[in-house]
Amino acid sequence: MEQVMLITNRDQLKIISDPLRVKILMLLIEKEHTGQHISEVLDISRANIHYHLKALEKVGFIELKRTEEKNGIIQKFYRAVAKSYLPGENLFPYAEEISSANRVALLNTMDRVKERLINAPDHAFYDFNSLVPIMIQSEMKLTKEKFDFISQKINDLYTELDEVEKTSQDDLNAKWYYFGNFGFEIKDPFFRLKD
Repeated sequence: MEQVMLITNRDQLKIISDPLRVKILMLLIEKEHTGQHISEVLDISRANIHYHLKALEKVGFIELKRTEEKNGIIQKFYRAVAKSYLPGENLFPYAEEISSANRVALLNTMDRVKERLINAPDHAFYDFNSLVPIMIQSEMKLTKEKFDFISQKINDLYTELDEVEKTSQDDLNAKWYYFGNFGFEIKDPFFRLKD
C-alpha cells in the first residue's frame, strides 16, 4: 500500500467528495473487506455498497485484492491503494470541491479516532513510567511557508515510522499503537494568551 496517492482529475475528486465513499475508503485503508462486510458495518444495502465500491475502483482508489469461495459464493476482498489521498496541483481551480472533500475526510477520520479512543485499553492512558505525553494540541501563528515546512517534517516522520514498524513485525513484545495528527488554518484561536 502506498503512503499517498495524488488525486489527479476532477472525476476522482467528485468520487471522494461523497461522505459514504469516504467512510468506505477509510474502512479499506485499515484492512481489506468484502462488500457484504462493509454493508453490515455501515448498515447499508449490499447493492448500494457495491455501487460505491465500483465507483472507487473505477478511479483507482481501491483494488480487488483477492477472491474467496464460501458456501458456493465468490467473495471479493477490496483494499485501498494508499493510506492518504491528496489533490494534485492541477486541481487547484476546484478549490471549493477540494475543501469539501478534505473536510469530509477529516470528519470521518476524527470519527475513527473516537472509536479507537473509546475501545482502547484503560492502561493506554496512565503509563506512569513514560514521560512522553499521549496528547498534544497547539495553535500557532505561522506563515504558510512555515506551516508547510512543519507539515512536511511530520509527513517525513510518518514515513520513518513506517520503516521502524517493519523492524517490529516479528518482535513478540511489540504492541499496536495509534498515531494521528491534523493541521489546518483556523479563524480564531481557542487557546488565547490574552483576551
